[in-house]
Amino acid sequence: MIRPALRTAAGTVAAALAVALLPALPAAAAAPPGPPSDKALAAEPARHDLTREQFYFVLPDRFANGDPANDRGGLTGDRLTTGLDPTDKGFYQGGDLKGLTDRLDYVKGLGTTAIWLAPIFKNQPVQGTGDQASAGYHGYWITDFTQVDPHFGTNADLTRLIDTAHAKGMKVFFDVITNHTADVVQYEERSSAYLSQGAFPYLTKDGVPFDDADYADGRRPFPAVDRDTFPRTPVVPAGKENLKVPAWLNDPALYHNRGDSTFAGESSERGDFAGLDDLWTERPEAVTGMQKIYEKWVHDFRVDGFRIDTVKHVNMDFWTRWATALDSYAAQRGRPDFFMFGEVYSADPAVTAPYVTRGRLDATLDFPFQDAVRAYASQGAGADRLAGVFAQDHRYTSGKANAYEQVTFLGNHDMGRFGAFLKQDHAGAGEQELLARYRLANELMFLSRGNPVVYYGDEQGFTGAGGDKDARQSLFASRTPDYLDDDQLG
Repeated sequence: MIRPALRTAAGTVAAALAVALLPALPAAAAAPPGPPSDKALAAEPARHDLTREQFYFVLPDRFANGDPANDRGGLTGDRLTTGLDPTDKGFYQGGDLKGLTDRLDYVKGLGTTAIWLAPIFKNQPVQGTGDQASAGYHGYWITDFTQVDPHFGTNADLTRLIDTAHAKGMKVFFDVITNHTADVVQYEERSSAYLSQGAFPYLTKDGVPFDDADYADGRRPFPAVDRDTFPRTPVVPAGKENLKVPAWLNDPALYHNRGDSTFAGESSERGDFAGLDDLWTERPEAVTGMQKIYEKWVHDFRVDGFRIDTVKHVNMDFWTRWATALDSYAAQRGRPDFFMFGEVYSADPAVTAPYVTRGRLDATLDFPFQDAVRAYASQGAGADRLAGVFAQDHRYTSGKANAYEQVTFLGNHDMGRFGAFLKQDHAGAGEQELLARYRLANELMFLSRGNPVVYYGDEQGFTGAGGDKDARQSLFASRTPDYLDDDQLG
């Protein structure tokens, strides 16, 4: 028999169960949320001050001549000795650090917050012979990594430039090289054709083959070698045995010695870049040596960061070790925001991004962006190509960086100016069309993520006949016929 209290409880449970089994009544529809306010949509993105620079990239030799006394770099003789010939676009024109310092108000007036200097270290004045001879005015043929090239002035002139720029609210960045030095080492075989690792492996001094990549992370002692074990036998010409500074750079066993790069496959990292002596960057001596060189520049000068040349042509382990060391050293010197961006010449973010995530650089020069902007603003491509670049921005995210730090540009001293691209892509187009496309390209650069770069002279509509020497006009009065023939946009 069920007691009354239990009967009551059972009835309550049954009633509740019956209600639970009934079909649910539709709830009243919730009102849809209103659209977000304009203020909410315009909120600040997750970025910091290192993503807000406006760079001005300048070749000191081509900007302004502040001291004609240094035009020959302290050398005497003809142009093949001094490197000076203002009538030839492949030789020094006379610009220097004093000239740039005297015109910093002009640079500042463009909205510049950071000046990127092409390399200012001492170069081999002239390389090549006959019609192939040219000078190191661009700064990429370094023999002495410890001093300013006398063609540009002195270390004291550099200090004055940096201090004056800082006083005007602008940072100064050095263009640095770790991949190679000037062309000094020659080959006994009198051939510079590249010899592959598969056919010609490296040998220890005892003749045992080894793969240098197995030692590049620095965790194991590097095998002992001597000059006779290399694929190409290095020879240093008489009188140049001690040309390079610091002295460790004069050891021919610290170079890859495989011949000229074909810019493909393994030769991209181990071959001589256009004949320049390619450092064996898998060796610990090269890593620590280059680390000490650039730590001293950070120590002695108030430089704000580095643009790093030919990054793609150096093994990744080098960058992981070198960039980490430079970051740490700069922070110890009171510069925790020291900014390093590298030249990785590729229009594919899958190629460029690993140098940020694995190589520990802060950014790369945004070649994918440049390629997409030219395609859209000048070559008639759709916006989907540019959208595709932005869609891969996640690739640049690391513990210290993201795509906002990418350094964007439209043209440069190697590929040529954007004005030249427009003339190539639209032969016969009117001035107004060219200007409209030029403005569009600049709007895309200045209004997109990243740190935009103005290549000196672009602000005056410089064009040029192409890349390399043709894109390195003097901003001061020129005596070079090819430059005098150039048209300017606008």
